[in-house]
Amino acid sequence: MSVESTLQWAPPFSIALVTAAVVGIAATALLLRKTAGRPIAPARRRSLLVLRLLTLAVLGLILLNPIRVDETAGPIERPKVVYLLDSSQSMALGKAGTRFDQVVGVIRDRGLSNDPKAGAQVSVFRFGDRLAAVDPASLNPHPTTDDSTPRSAPGEALAAAPGASQEPPEPTDSDTRLAASLEGLAGRFDSTPPQAVVVFSDGRARDPERADAIARAYRKLNVPVHVFPVGEEDVGGDVAIVSMVAPTQARKFSEIASQVFVRSFGYAGRGAELKIVALDPSGQPSAVLARTPISLQDGLATYTLSFSSGDEDRKIAAVIDPQPGEVSAENNQFTTELSIDHTKIRVLYLEGATESFVANRATGGRGANSSTAGEVKGAYSPLLEALTEDPDIECAAVTLLTGASGNVSFFTRADARLRGLPSTASEFFAFDALILSNVPREALGDEQLAWLEDWIGHRGGGLCMAGGPNSFASGRWNESSVAKMLPVELSAVGRDWLDDPVTLRPSNAGRLHPIWHISTDEVKNRDLLKTLPAFQGHNRLGRLKPGAEAVATDGDASPSPLIAAQPFGRGRTMAMLTGVTRRYANDFSLRWGEGDARYYNKFWRNVVYWLTENSSIARRRLLAETDKRLYRPGEPIMVRAHAFDENAAATLGYRVAVSIEPRSASDAASDLSPLRRPSGLPSESAEATAAGGPLLPWGDEFELTRSAADTAYNAKLDIATAKSLPPGVTLTQGLRIELTAYEDNTQVDSTAIEVQVLDDPTEQQNPLPDHALLRRIAEQSGGTVLKTADDLSSMLAGLPRIVGPSEIKTVPAWSTWPLLLALLALLTIEWVWRRRLGLA
Repeated sequence: MSVESTLQWAPPFSIALVTAAVVGIAATALLLRKTAGRPIAPARRRSLLVLRLLTLAVLGLILLNPIRVDETAGPIERPKVVYLLDSSQSMALGKAGTRFDQVVGVIRDRGLSNDPKAGAQVSVFRFGDRLAAVDPASLNPHPTTDDSTPRSAPGEALAAAPGASQEPPEPTDSDTRLAASLEGLAGRFDSTPPQAVVVFSDGRARDPERADAIARAYRKLNVPVHVFPVGEEDVGGDVAIVSMVAPTQARKFSEIASQVFVRSFGYAGRGAELKIVALDPSGQPSAVLARTPISLQDGLATYTLSFSSGDEDRKIAAVIDPQPGEVSAENNQFTTELSIDHTKIRVLYLEGATESFVANRATGGRGANSSTAGEVKGAYSPLLEALTEDPDIECAAVTLLTGASGNVSFFTRADARLRGLPSTASEFFAFDALILSNVPREALGDEQLAWLEDWIGHRGGGLCMAGGPNSFASGRWNESSVAKMLPVELSAVGRDWLDDPVTLRPSNAGRLHPIWHISTDEVKNRDLLKTLPAFQGHNRLGRLKPGAEAVATDGDASPSPLIAAQPFGRGRTMAMLTGVTRRYANDFSLRWGEGDARYYNKFWRNVVYWLTENSSIARRRLLAETDKRLYRPGEPIMVRAHAFDENAAATLGYRVAVSIEPRSASDAASDLSPLRRPSGLPSESAEATAAGGPLLPWGDEFELTRSAADTAYNAKLDIATAKSLPPGVTLTQGLRIELTAYEDNTQVDSTAIEVQVLDDPTEQQNPLPDHALLRRIAEQSGGTVLKTADDLSSMLAGLPRIVGPSEIKTVPAWSTWPLLLALLALLTIEWVWRRRLGLA
């Protein structure tokens, strides 16, 4: 603070009285001299006279009472200003940075001043769904690190806390209630309202009809509302990929069905292409996995695209190319991750053919499956080696020996742990797929057939029956439950095997089936499928069942299916009507490739991966599902789980706990999920309470309820609505429902289900800015439109500052030790001098 000092005189008596006293003393001295005569000679010393005159001068100065007046300028009352920051989701749009980033940059960068007299006292609020105060430290670009008073700035609310370093709020609100926020702000004014309110917004609000009345009310309060519009007005619209629902983990070469949600505005009827692409490590598209043409429409639309998972972990993205004049291209891509599940796939392969052959050249198989020239091979060997060439596949090959009386015995060709066929359900369910090749009905007992139906229908196993004289109706399978699982009708009369040669050709629709993805080069793949060798025999079956697909036919004018596939319950089944061993498919099993059998090997691995796409649950002891994968706000998520003991029997003897986690850590902007805590569970956190009931925090574990009627565990999780959520909790996000089964305190098994909650807020239905609304508010309230950061600085600098009264302090100027010491010294010297002269 500046202090101005001046010297003034404040004698206790008036100047006239002092003058009269001096004149009187001088006259008295003259009179005494005349009457008493001259002083004696020793007293007439000039030095004494000088000392006495100096003493009289000091005394006279003290008598005049000089004082020092220190005047300190009065305090400056900084003008109050309120910043209103639009934190709705439309503020996250923009081309070169988001609209919200532009606002924060203006506040941080422009109008900053080191002079407290130039700074405004600013309070900051965010608005969207509701009005909320913002910590001013989040907008302070230069947080202090000591205890000194921070500098004030027009874009800073009071002073930032020492050492504060915080991020500004995020534009996540699903609605913009501008008029309601201005109305609520007025209710927070104290006895001295602010001199100005500044609204930073794109103007896209849900309650524009109330804005004029609220603005006029502010004019009556003498509080102008200035507006800082952001967002480009000369744009055509916006296209955004809101979400993509797809599994985050899958088996190799699985067919992934994904749902992509596209929101569009302003481009109704325009054609576009929706793609799913694989991303390289730099985030750039490296390959197109799926594509489909779409016609854009205003609002939210859903599209389904299928693609192959491939054989390695990778990032994938749903992409739409930017449209002309689009508001933002940043939201034209939605990225997620897909990891490959390398859990071993276990295949049980039953082969009824007993012929053998001698390998005529060395092969590069793996371990025990490698062969050398002259080695004796069994009928099962080509298929076994084709599967085990993949490190993620285990295959147990079992050959059947039929005695003279028709009894069947088994001989294990791989996996020394298996002696014949599985003898218990748990052993059977430990496999993912079953291949039956030229095997009669008698190979499986009634109990094993019951396991097979449960294993495929309820646990996701896979079944493939290949042709032969003992397959299909020729093997009396038409009299078993297997007949209803297969994708084709079996003949009721028995023998359906034909020794006639047949040519196998992928059907027009079937050539897109995953089993025919032999090469990643599409052109090469089409060409090599034309080189499929002929087969020496096949089964002649009936028509396809509803829901089944003819993957390959015999190529005749009236084609009959030779390979058919279908889903069956949770699992999948396939019928390959040709024989697959060397006797019936010599060229196919040994020479379909590039001088080797590589195409044959890849074909069978594709078959196994397709059959077992859902089979990972077959060997689980805890299975869980939800009633659907996509949910809207306010809907319930119905969770259902089944637990199995060590004998694969359903049980309620375990404790099944569930917790909710965000699919991605970046989705969790709050400690609370958008799900309500199930009724009957206590709320441990007061902040978890919202309208309609407490919210469930991320990671909180609770138990599912048991249902004895169907030996299941159940839970109902209600999704909150947008209006009832506290700040920071968002609706549109992926959820991961994690379930764990415990026996006492020992974990038995765990699993997880991923679901998507998708909201369609009003805020995102029209992303175009509405600057006209902001201009109306400024005009009606007496404010101005601030177009640049300089306009903001000028407005803040032009606000009147109220200067308080000056503080004045008076201090006697003579009351200082040098002056009093000088007076004492003069009196002492004068007395000592007179004593030496004998006058004292």
